[in-house]
Parts: sequence; structure tokens; C-alpha cells
Amino acid sequence: MVILNRFGPAWGSFGCVSQFVLKIETYLRMASIEFQTRSLGLEFAETAPKGKLPYIDHNGKKIADSSFIIEYLKRHFGDSLDSHLTPIDLAIGHAVQRMVEDHVWWLMAQERWWAPENPYWDTPGLLEGADQTTYDEFQAENQRKCTEHGVGAFSPDELRARGKADMDAIAALLGDQTYLLGQQPSSFDTTVYAFLWQILNAPYNSALKDSASSHGNLVDYIRRIEQKFFSHDPMSLARQISNS
Repeated sequence: MVILNRFGPAWGSFGCVSQFVLKIETYLRMASIEFQTRSLGLEFAETAPKGKLPYIDHNGKKIADSSFIIEYLKRHFGDSLDSHLTPIDLAIGHAVQRMVEDHVWWLMAQERWWAPENPYWDTPGLLEGADQTTYDEFQAENQRKCTEHGVGAFSPDELRARGKADMDAIAALLGDQTYLLGQQPSSFDTTVYAFLWQILNAPYNSALKDSASSHGNLVDYIRRIEQKFFSHDPMSLARQISNS
């Protein structure tokens, strides 16, 4: 059995606030791989091999980093999602995945840590129960990382423009297809879905949400995948096991 380690349910409808955790959960569902979830909260660093989530436990092994996890799952369970892709498909998927994971992620981090709604404050599954000093330290550290990256120093108009360009690009590539690369799902859909779902369900004011929701095909894409793969146990609460 594959065990997916995550922070834990939060924000009402989120199985986990991590886009990368949702990416792996989406892959497991799309590839029809049975799995359970374990919620670790802030104690994740005690067991996470790379100090981050997600990681999976399987057959006595711990595998961390979402890309390495998917590579491992393909080797162990077979490549049911990407075996049909052409070299051009793989190149497009790779480029989109890099844009989403290495640029949209930072825009999302900037929105979350600067949001006046303070979505991370007392977050179930993550910062629940943290005192003000601890929270302030987490917020300052993450704002520092965003500033070092660059997005933390951008103006609101600059942030909006960069996010809109990314959402426009994904919408143009998707077009009227069922999935990102055609009529069958691929591993690249797991990244795009995970990020777009969290953007469109953001419990705070979000320029990314405004941009994504302006594209009907992106909204339909999320609904389509959600209905097909997440209609049962959408937050994986029935799959959750003790972290002992």
C-alpha cells in the first residue's frame, strides 16, 4: 500500500494546502493506485527525507519530491498515463510543468503569505495552535524567500500581469481538449490540475484566481477532473490513517 504523507485537511475543502501533495494524490487517483494518507502537520520535518512534503512510504521505502515520487510509481506500477505521449507531447508537458511549479508556485506563495485574510494563521493541518510568535516567524521566513526569489518585490500590477500571462498560456494550450495534451490524462495534468484547483478554490482574494476563472475552459477542466477522479472521498478523509 502506498502511504501519502501530507500536512492535513485545511480551509474547509482542502485535503492539504500543498499543491505538490495534491499533485501526487491526483496521480495516484488517475493511475488507479490504491493509497492511504497520513497527516503530519508541523511534525513532518521529523520524518520527511528531504525536509519537505509530500513523501510516500511504500514497501519499506520513503520517496520524497513529487517528480521523484512519480518516477518511482511509474517504475513500480507501470506508466499508464504517459506511455501514449509523443516526444512533442512530452516536451510541451515538461515546459508547462516547469512554468507551473517554478513560477506559478511562487506567485501563489506571495499571495498566501501577504494576503490580508492571513489564510495560514491557525491553519488546520499546518499551523493550528501555533502562537503568534511562531506564526510571525513562519510568515517572515516565507516572505523573505519570496523576496529573494523576486516575486516578493513586485508591485500588485506586475504580479497580476505575470500570473495572467501564465493562466492565458495554459488556457491557450488546453483549448477545447479534454486534458492538457489531448483526450487522455497524463502525468502533466496532475500538476496543472493541482495548482489550478487550489487557485480556483483559494479562501483569500487572489489575482491568480481572477485570471484563471476568466477562462471558461480552465474552470471546466477542473470540474471535469474533479468529477471523474475526486467524486468519492474528495479530501481523502476515509483513506486517512494514524501517524503513529
